[in-house]
Amino acid sequence: MITVAQIGCGYWGPNLLRNYSAQDGCRVKWVAESSERRREFVKSKYPDTQTTADVETLLGDDEVDAVIIATPARTHFELARAAMQAGKHVFVEKPLALNVRDADELIEMSRSRGLTLMVGHTFLYNPAVRVLKDLIDSGELGEVFYFCSQRLNLGQLRDDVNAWWNLAPHDVSMLLYLMDGRMPVRFSGVGQDFLQEGIEDVVFATMEWREKVSAMVHVSWLDPNKVRKLTVVGSQKMAVYDDVADSKIAVYDRGFDKVPRIGERMDFDGPLHSLKMRSGDIMMPRIPSEEPLAVEARHFIDCVGNGTEPLTGGKHARAVVEIMEKTNLAMRSRQGEARFSEKESK
Repeated sequence: MITVAQIGCGYWGPNLLRNYSAQDGCRVKWVAESSERRREFVKSKYPDTQTTADVETLLGDDEVDAVIIATPARTHFELARAAMQAGKHVFVEKPLALNVRDADELIEMSRSRGLTLMVGHTFLYNPAVRVLKDLIDSGELGEVFYFCSQRLNLGQLRDDVNAWWNLAPHDVSMLLYLMDGRMPVRFSGVGQDFLQEGIEDVVFATMEWREKVSAMVHVSWLDPNKVRKLTVVGSQKMAVYDDVADSKIAVYDRGFDKVPRIGERMDFDGPLHSLKMRSGDIMMPRIPSEEPLAVEARHFIDCVGNGTEPLTGGKHARAVVEIMEKTNLAMRSRQGEARFSEKESK
């Protein structure tokens, strides 16, 4: 039996608490939450779970094996470090940290102390995303040309991080997973802060891999529609993962085929060819129905019990943070270059 304690039960925390409380071989002993109203919520729903406003109370409990951190991103590093200093395994919501330096410190601490460190990149535990990876790995889509990812909605404004840091870790995590962990070599981005100065509400980012694969990521919390979509364009077929649709994956037998073209000597000896558009069937594969958070929670408990490295452990989480940080820096740099003085604009 793994005894866990959770820090934070605000926006996302109830979902984690529900799933960890339902896991076999897991007991949620504590929830630390600064809001009295949220503590009362926990007491009413989970009477066997104790509540406290003091994080030190649960960190000092020798019965607690692991700590679940569901707090704002700016607090992840300090809380994860404190938990590991207390000898606890750690599950922390995305992102692991807000810079690579802090991520490296947490990873080294987990390694040196023999503790499990896992980050909540939930979409990697989504059956639909795993089907999408199988389509790529099997070669059914052919050579991957590019990805296009959109994560849009109206609301859930944050004042501690911008839309890039809040929303894009999901997309970056999926792109890394689909690219077998290979890192992009180029990063660029454009963002705008409309509602809060210095906090971008919308970001358009691009990244490129050495394999001549590129990705465009569009995130916004200032959009009229809820969109959670990832398109993969390949040389043979195209696939769309739409998280808000009933059919999560659609595979399109569409593209361009090279057709031999008769040369001057009325033969096909030369390299001449034409491109003919192909528009075939649309396939919607059956996706297993299982809540990704339940898969994620079970995986963490298994890793703590077995001492195995999580799918979204330190290595993967650090790569996500590195891409996030480099793209954010590129975005800020590009914005600076794009600004004109009043004299220049005239």
